Amino acid sequence: MNVLDYAPLGAALLGAAMVVGAVAQGRSRLMLWLALLASVWVLLWLTLGISFGDGGGTGLNLTPFQEIRRALDNRGGATSINLVGNVIMFVPVGALVAWISRRGRVLAATSVGLLLSVAIEATQLSLGRVGDIDDVILNTAGAFLGGLIAVAWTAIVGGRRAGYDEPRASSSVGRAADF
Repeated sequence: MNVLDYAPLGAALLGAAMVVGAVAQGRSRLMLWLALLASVWVLLWLTLGISFGDGGGTGLNLTPFQEIRRALDNRGGATSINLVGNVIMFVPVGALVAWISRRGRVLAATSVGLLLSVAIEATQLSLGRVGDIDDVILNTAGAFLGGLIAVAWTAIVGGRRAGYDEPRASSSVGRAADF
């Protein structure tokens, strides 16, 4: 089977976890934690639990942007989907970590994404597959993006709940701890 056969299911599960987080944020930390655990489980299932056939051997790529450049040069196909997929699949994790965090939301989201991605790549390498620094870069970018989305969502929804149509003038000072 091809990785693309599982992509819709994985995307649906990760999307559902993020929706649960968006609805629960500010109300139920337990729901946020459960959604985060579900997201991590889906990531582990997609990256470690499913065998996609011959992935091209084993090895370790520590040259930053090598595979990203190769995918951009090919323009299209599975390599471009791989780039986008590596970013998108970590967005829910980043958003959920940011909603759980009390301070430094984007930094916490990015840090957790980085650590989780390194752990996944190290495990893949130990399983005789390829460990790739570009996957770590893309996954971390996805977690960062998720953290930014969560902070923006909280600012927009938080302002509306407080009765404001627009963010308060002092919100940038109050939100400085979010980054």
